[in-house]
Amino acid sequence: MHFDECAVSMSSVTLRTMTRHMAGIRRSLLVGVALVAGVTLLACSGASKRAGPDSGAQLQGPLSHNGRWFTDTAGRVVMLHGFNDVAKLTPFYPAAFGFGADDAQFLAANGFNVLRLGVNLEGLMPEPGVVDTAYIEHLAETVDELARTGTFVVLDFHQDGYAPIFNGNGFPNWMAITDGERNPPDAKFPLYYVQNPAMQRAFEHFWANSPGPDGVGLQDAFMKGLEQVVRRFAGNPWVLGYEAMNEPWPGADWVRCTTAAGCPDLEATLLAPFYQQAIAVVRRLDERQFLLVEPFVLFNFGRSATSLPGFADPQVALAFHSYALDQTGEQGVVRQALDAAERQGVPVFATEFGATLDPATLDRLASQLDGGLVPWIEWAYNGMIADATQPAGLENLRNRDAFTALVRPFPVLVNGTPTTLVFDPATTVFDFGYSTLRPDGQRSPTQLLTTVSVPPLRYPQGYSASVQGARVISSLCAPMLLLRNEPGAESVSVHIMPSQKCE
Repeated sequence: MHFDECAVSMSSVTLRTMTRHMAGIRRSLLVGVALVAGVTLLACSGASKRAGPDSGAQLQGPLSHNGRWFTDTAGRVVMLHGFNDVAKLTPFYPAAFGFGADDAQFLAANGFNVLRLGVNLEGLMPEPGVVDTAYIEHLAETVDELARTGTFVVLDFHQDGYAPIFNGNGFPNWMAITDGERNPPDAKFPLYYVQNPAMQRAFEHFWANSPGPDGVGLQDAFMKGLEQVVRRFAGNPWVLGYEAMNEPWPGADWVRCTTAAGCPDLEATLLAPFYQQAIAVVRRLDERQFLLVEPFVLFNFGRSATSLPGFADPQVALAFHSYALDQTGEQGVVRQALDAAERQGVPVFATEFGATLDPATLDRLASQLDGGLVPWIEWAYNGMIADATQPAGLENLRNRDAFTALVRPFPVLVNGTPTTLVFDPATTVFDFGYSTLRPDGQRSPTQLLTTVSVPPLRYPQGYSASVQGARVISSLCAPMLLLRNEPGAESVSVHIMPSQKCE
């Protein structure tokens, strides 16, 4: 029996990187053998051809969405796994702290396809009315390094505790108007939000667009900085979009946001107008990139809902973070975010979770998000799990176990609609299912591929894949499993388990 050569889904960059960082893991290039009808085990069908451009084996931008799902230009559902890298200290860009091409390649080689890159207003606008374009170019260097590895970027306008004057970061001190309120020097993250009246007043002045030292409203100044960032990256297919503000805080009237109903009036009067302005800035320069909106940070504890209104814009996404105090809250924040995204008809994205080096906690949180079929970005790569001042590689990680907990198989492109995703980190058994109907109810075209990332770090001896409803057309133990839906199949199920058949 003759089979055509199997398709391999790795770019030359990925191949070079895997060779460099995964030395000693041998991958067979032998063609698999077809099994009984309807089930394929690491096989190539005799009718299969090499995956070419028409099949879209590679994830490419720009992205769009269909309801709560991110989609590629061919209409397939896109899933994303990645890390945060936010430089909170001067000069406020990751390259200054060692993040470079080796880190971008290392992350891509281990299956990660998105990075949330911090934009610090203190670096962007160090003085009233001044936008430091050199700072933007430093960020662009990192965006370019990531793009070369096929990694998307979310540019995150990051703040924690508003400004340095409050033991925080993000906004420059000149944007902090306190009216002389008490600023306790010992109030620090995270309790300073509730302990520091001066910080609360600074947020209230920002929401009110109070004039800064140069007479320009604080939000107006923010929009000027946002505009310059968007102008630099408009049209870049690897810039997924812009997260308008990390973990916004309502001000002194925060308690109402902790109730089950949340604080819909504050979201409507404070957050929504700010986000509307940000959407308008982005749309003037780019029609495809997303504006990611967050509820107030109190939503992230999983005890209260968000009632952010729908925005009359096709490229808005709902971002949230998972930092609940118990597992009930962890499950609650995912459920509340999914409910809000379904209600608004927008994609949902967990752009922060973790902030720990405990592998069991990272496994649990990632499993909750994967189980909800939610794209995610963990906190954080450089400075926590990795030391980017050292050459990128497993041997130089600060915590290899924490990193490994986040290296998980997952569907990257789905020619249909995902329905189930379960990964057991103890056994590394992975189960994934999807309908061959797209989110809009249309039948998915069979010429397009579904791709599943199967990281060699999790399967050092190789893996076996049992598939129903689709044919495997990738080579034996390839780090990207390629599937082509069978004509007439209504659903596809994928079962992956470790194997030594690649040795």
